[in-house]
Amino acid sequence: MSYRDIQGQTLAISQLQTMSEAGRVPSALMFLGPQNVGRRTTAHALAQALNCIQGPREGCGICPSCRKIQEGVHPDVIEVSPDGQFIKIDQIREISRRVSLVPYEAKKRVVILTAAEAMNPQAANAFLKTLEEPPQDTLLVLCAEGTSRLPETIVSRCMLVRFSPLSPKIVEELLAEKSKLSHEELVFATQFAQGRLRPELSDHVGPWMVLRDDIIQTFGRLDEQAFGEVTEKCTKWASSEDWRFVLGWLETWFHDLVLLGHGQTGRGLINADREEALYQWARRFNPRVAGKSYRRVLATRQAILLNANKTLALESLWLDIRVFARENHLGRSVAKREPQGGLHGSGQKESSITMGGRP
Repeated sequence: MSYRDIQGQTLAISQLQTMSEAGRVPSALMFLGPQNVGRRTTAHALAQALNCIQGPREGCGICPSCRKIQEGVHPDVIEVSPDGQFIKIDQIREISRRVSLVPYEAKKRVVILTAAEAMNPQAANAFLKTLEEPPQDTLLVLCAEGTSRLPETIVSRCMLVRFSPLSPKIVEELLAEKSKLSHEELVFATQFAQGRLRPELSDHVGPWMVLRDDIIQTFGRLDEQAFGEVTEKCTKWASSEDWRFVLGWLETWFHDLVLLGHGQTGRGLINADREEALYQWARRFNPRVAGKSYRRVLATRQAILLNANKTLALESLWLDIRVFARENHLGRSVAKREPQGGLHGSGQKESSITMGGRP
């Protein structure tokens, strides 16, 4: 994989090529941007360019060094990924040991941390020592979605290279190349990807479209009698990896509701093909309440990642969404009782909404 195979990251690649040609590649780079937009692939392409016999602008892809890097067997291109939820101190100590040695065959050893923000505090402190005294023959590449979870002492020692979300056109083209999706599936996958070429999209988009409608129906039941049905569905989703999609999709749904409440329609909505259902939900969730629900979805994911019970976490999410919608309904009821010139000065009547079995 060389630079020419990477789409949608022209500015980042141009920055790297300029540094390489000038011989001014720093000891540490931080690739900032969303997951699945080409950060890791670009790090490998950079390793090729720095070690190719025809470099430094771009790896040729055919010399022994380029082929080994492409096949993932080069002894001097080291990739470190989280062990479970975190990159741990033992992994960083192994990096320190290896970079203290002379490279086996590379002109420039490259160490890639695929999720640098996953370093736990002990690992980050240990890695800082390597950053403070980097070997001349080693390049450290840290891939991260942002800097907020990294110590400033680490961020300040890296040159930042920013990666952008992929355009819908590029995502659609890449998905069409990699899989045989129907037009409806391709549209959904492109919108749900939100600028990231997620590897699971091609294989799961069909089942996910079915699951999406199940979520709309289940979480749309906000009456008290629905608790048994919701519990059953939450248990089912929690027993598999479906919970990840449930939360990921609910993010897009409440995001759309916020936009809809501010006048956005059509192609600007991720779930534009379910616009009728969106309008139905919009009567229950004004932009403020939709934003509140969106943040609650994010909090639920974080709780599960910290080992909360998945079923209980999903049930609690539904209960809170039900409360938020009830707040929205009560607010609308108060607004309807305002005299002209109040919250609804037009005096227009609004249709009642049934919440909790009561109008």
